[in-house]
Amino acid sequence: MSDGMVSLKEMFSEFVQIGVVVEDLDRVTKMLSEAFGIGPFRTICWPPADRTDVQKVYEGKPGNFTARMAFADLGPIELELIQPLEGQSIWADFLETHGEGIHHIRFNVPDLEPVVEHLARHGIKVAQMGSGLRPGTTWANFDTEDKIGFTIEVMKALPGTDGKTPQIVDGKVQA
Repeated sequence: MSDGMVSLKEMFSEFVQIGVVVEDLDRVTKMLSEAFGIGPFRTICWPPADRTDVQKVYEGKPGNFTARMAFADLGPIELELIQPLEGQSIWADFLETHGEGIHHIRFNVPDLEPVVEHLARHGIKVAQMGSGLRPGTTWANFDTEDKIGFTIEVMKALPGTDGKTPQIVDGKVQA
């Protein structure tokens, strides 16, 4: 890019996750484990109960949504399964409109704001965003489904981490 910003290749180079929305997390993790040997899964509730600083935004307004999620490593890519629980969210919207299926791909970035600004210049807005499990991380899902058939998610990952979702044990995020 000519305005001194990070190039698009640099901005969208760290592809780390495929996200799938499901109706029943336990059913899907059991099937993936038993039939395909995928796992082990790291299962969490989002937002974590021990965090009071969690940001939740849906369609530009404060959100009030929760979900159960499970994560498994598929080589260098993380599989995220999302079961919407309560509140209005793009996950619940997806399930209502499409049923279960592949929802998003995620890229990790060192800074979220340049991505938000770049995509806004292309008419792509943030559909939903929130705090990551690790304090200091933030994720954003962009309204790209009608443009490319799926959602793009971007997460501000912390330096020194692999950006994958940690396990929560006894209410505490594990490194």
